[in-house]
Amino acid sequence: MQYDFQNELQYPLPEGFHFVNPQNLDWSKVGECCWKGFDHEQSEGPWNHQYEQHNYLLSTAPHATPELGVVIGDESGEYVCYAGMWWTPENHLAYMEPLCTIPEYRHKGLAAAALSEMYRRTKALGATHMTGGANSFYQKIGYQNAVKWTFWQKQ
Repeated sequence: MQYDFQNELQYPLPEGFHFVNPQNLDWSKVGECCWKGFDHEQSEGPWNHQYEQHNYLLSTAPHATPELGVVIGDESGEYVCYAGMWWTPENHLAYMEPLCTIPEYRHKGLAAAALSEMYRRTKALGATHMTGGANSFYQKIGYQNAVKWTFWQKQ
């Protein structure tokens, strides 16, 4: 799905949470947030720095812009929501990937607030659209279908 920046995306950050300054990110804590946020604890156990190599991908891949990612922390400093960004200025597209919230913080408006902050940051750079996933959450906050896929299977 895709969000058209002709529409304003303004979901507030819930009380008790804050945006982490992008210059002060702890990438190990981002990794842990993603591990929990994508439910890996249930199938693969607790975070023990298994995939710290994601830092390499975020810093070296084409269009990787980790400085535009949005991290939300709770009052204790734990990272509870993460939205990554791959900025492509050539086509004015803010390619959001990934987006996750750790389970005990879901359904509080954090992901919508993170995308609203990402909207503000990337619109200032000239973005006109932002990608998102295909589930109902994105549709609920104003994303529209952008690509229709057809899968063919030989019988």
